[in-house]
Amino acid sequence: MAAVLQRLLLDGRDTFVTQETAEALLERWDVLGLRMVLTALASADDDTADHLDAAILNVCGQSEEDGERLAALCSALTSDADRAVSGEARRILEPRR
Repeated sequence: MAAVLQRLLLDGRDTFVTQETAEALLERWDVLGLRMVLTALASADDDTADHLDAAILNVCGQSEEDGERLAALCSALTSDADRAVSGEARRILEPRR
């Protein structure tokens, strides 16, 4: 199942599929869903990464509470064994400039 979801998240021909899949995973509000999105984000091309970032904002950026929930999930992933995932989690936690 994980391989299928990664293919959908990184669908270079249809960014609608990418964004909808990412939003569905993020709406779970759990580490596993966010981890899948961050895994894809770490290897995505610029256009796909923009849609993955938009999905994160659409789902996790609607309120201060959502931002806090996202921060808690990202904090848990900053020590992930996959350096790409932990790096993306740290990037999200960085203050916006």
